[in-house]
Amino acid sequence: MPDVNETIIKWLHGQQDWLQQATETLLTDGCLSDAKLDEMVAYLKTSEGQAVTNHRQFGGLATHATAAGELRLTEIGDVSGIENLAPRQPLNFGKGNLCVIYGHNGSGKSGYTRLLTKVCGKPQADDLKPNVFEAPPAERRCKVSYSENGVASDIEWPANSAPIDALRSVDIFDAETAVAYLTEETAATYTPPSVALFEELVSVCNRIKEKLQSEQQALVSMLPRLPNEYSATQAGAAYRGLKSTTAEADIEPIIQWEPHDQTTLDQLVERLKTADPGQLARNKRNTKQQINQLLSKLKSVVTAFGKDRLDSIRSLRADATNKRRMAKEASKVESAELDGVGTDTWRSLWQAARIYSQTAYPGQQYPVTDDARCVLCHQELGEQAQQRLMDFESFVQGRLETEAKAAEESYRQALAELPLGLTEEQSVTACQAAGLSDGPWQRRLMELWRKIANTRSALLDHESKGNVEPVDWPTDIIEELSNRAQALEREAAQHDEDGKHFDRAQAAQEMLNLEARKWTAQQAAAIRTELERLRKVAIYENWKRSTNSQGISRKAGEIGEQVITQMFVERFNRELKALGASRIKVELCKSRTTKGKSLHKLRLKGAQTGRDLPESVLSEGERRIVGLAAFLADVVEQPHAAPFVFDDPISSLDHDYEWHVAVRLAELAQTRQVLVFTHRLSLYGAMEDAAKKVGDAWKSDHLQQLCIESFSGTAGHPAHQAVWNANTKKANNILLQRLDEARKVGETSGAEAYRGLAQGICSDFRKLLERTVEDDLLNQVVRRHRRSVTTDNRLAPLPLISHEDCQLIDDMMTKYSCYEHSQSSEVPVFIPEADELRADIESLKAWREIFRKRPEGSIASG
Repeated sequence: MPDVNETIIKWLHGQQDWLQQATETLLTDGCLSDAKLDEMVAYLKTSEGQAVTNHRQFGGLATHATAAGELRLTEIGDVSGIENLAPRQPLNFGKGNLCVIYGHNGSGKSGYTRLLTKVCGKPQADDLKPNVFEAPPAERRCKVSYSENGVASDIEWPANSAPIDALRSVDIFDAETAVAYLTEETAATYTPPSVALFEELVSVCNRIKEKLQSEQQALVSMLPRLPNEYSATQAGAAYRGLKSTTAEADIEPIIQWEPHDQTTLDQLVERLKTADPGQLARNKRNTKQQINQLLSKLKSVVTAFGKDRLDSIRSLRADATNKRRMAKEASKVESAELDGVGTDTWRSLWQAARIYSQTAYPGQQYPVTDDARCVLCHQELGEQAQQRLMDFESFVQGRLETEAKAAEESYRQALAELPLGLTEEQSVTACQAAGLSDGPWQRRLMELWRKIANTRSALLDHESKGNVEPVDWPTDIIEELSNRAQALEREAAQHDEDGKHFDRAQAAQEMLNLEARKWTAQQAAAIRTELERLRKVAIYENWKRSTNSQGISRKAGEIGEQVITQMFVERFNRELKALGASRIKVELCKSRTTKGKSLHKLRLKGAQTGRDLPESVLSEGERRIVGLAAFLADVVEQPHAAPFVFDDPISSLDHDYEWHVAVRLAELAQTRQVLVFTHRLSLYGAMEDAAKKVGDAWKSDHLQQLCIESFSGTAGHPAHQAVWNANTKKANNILLQRLDEARKVGETSGAEAYRGLAQGICSDFRKLLERTVEDDLLNQVVRRHRRSVTTDNRLAPLPLISHEDCQLIDDMMTKYSCYEHSQSSEVPVFIPEADELRADIESLKAWREIFRKRPEGSIASG
């Protein structure tokens, strides 16, 4: 079908390259292995795999087909613990193509069908049950024998285990199948290679999608769960609404948390907690006052140890040092006998002597030299000593000394004026009073006070160990303290306002919004991780969209319309006609396409409402024949020769439909094995006639008729050939064999045992007489359970029937009817002795031989 292949290639050239590569792999390898699937998944994720290309040729389309072969079911045996089946010997389906298995209700036909349905893996198969009237069996199994292309296989199959793959192609028709075709959407069982390719592509897409889904599910969200109380907040809504498309700027409001946000939150918490806003305002202002006091202290102290003040102190120190040096240089009194005049020690001694002199010489100007003694050693003052004291006084009272003293006093005063900082304890107390009890504040202030104390100590020590650095103006601390003081004033003002009117509900909502923002900000890292995960998930969603099989299904529907639907409908109409059901107003229509498969459904043809369904309008027999037609239309043209199994295909059908079904089954059996289970003798006979219609030689080679029966609570037993299904000649011999066995039993066990067996022989002999009339006397022109009167080459011998022939059979029928039909209790029935019974059976056998030869060769063999 080149046109179809060209259509498929044109469609493929419009698909992404990964799908084209998957198609080539399917055409080449027949399937996509797990390793190939992983390669396909990796290729799909690339830009090359996502690109639409047209360079592939898809040469495999011309050879993509399904291999055909012959499959035959041989026998079922060794059944144990399955339904109520317990055959003493295997059910063998023979070597021909047509096997008809007859059995009355409860004989095991449905059991065998259910077993085959399960073994062959049919969708309608139910689990097989053990015999509910017996104890649970130790094991449940059976042996299934079959052949493929002439190669025989025997499989030991445990009940309800996996189906036998080789038998999946066996087609089975039963009541449930008929209903399914009538009421459900069905896909054609045989799919041409061109359409099967799309089904395989759908499967590949689904497998790839499952693989991608599995990988995507591994991208587990690590985002903490949002507390319920934050669900209605703006931050909570943004947190829950994170998407792959959320930009960084969109998440900034919920991941940022500044100090002023915390301050605002603390203020709201405080406002909501207080019951007396006025008192809280007063407290805030008290705290503000403490901060201002701390600020004032800090500013004054820092100013005292700033660069300008340090430069001033150093200048005073240098001036005092210089002037003292000059004073010392001028203090070299010529009359002095010792060094050191003018030093600090000397000046102290001189000043002490001056004070003491007022005690020794009160009211006299120091130094007293006239008629006086030295106030230190109390010796009389000589002329030189007197002059020396006067020289010393002149030195002390000189200008340079005065200036040196003044400079030193200024320097001393400057040092004395250096303010003290706060001790560690004082600093802690001040911070607590100012509401600055948190650790960082205390540490910062402690460090500042410690630096001030060290600087002051160094200055008091005249910077003997080197100049110290001035204390820098703590701009940040002062600014923060000032801001805090201003904030306290604003908060106090707010509390004053709250004392007048306060919307508590609005404040509570604002607080909740801030708490939610604070919580989301704490999850900033998790939020960014979640956004990255969502972006990866979005990429996987895009990849998964590439595997959507809807487009493949649509194309499969188009191709299926060409190569499946039209042919399916034509086959259905042909089957309706072949089954004699053309007058039934039904039609098969395509309903839809799913996963690459075209689905079809039966509907009434010409119905006015369009809503009535076939199953609600057709009779039971019409439903069965329509279901059978749909089944046959679906399966007959499969390329492989697999067996057909029919379970009571003519249930609810009249004799006309029955004959058409028999003929159709015989036609099917010309190309493949057909197994028919039935409980109707009419179909049993019709199948023989239908086989003859194909040809006597074919019937002889292919038709096998079996009987199964139930016995002692179990079913499925193949029955030996008996009077009712053997030809009359053989049936005669069977009765004679049974009579010999009955005689032996009687001789061993007595007359009663003989009569029990002889009763059945008499009854079967009565049935044989009926068949003798049909098959021998009337030459099978008319037979029970057969719809037709067969006259072809059969009427000519009828004139040879004599009155004696009729009398013989009539007498025999009269004599033995009592053993087949119930009799009055007033007329007892006696079982003939063995010799009498043998004589009658032998006489019928002898008559048949003579009748067949009258005249020689003129009567057809039975």
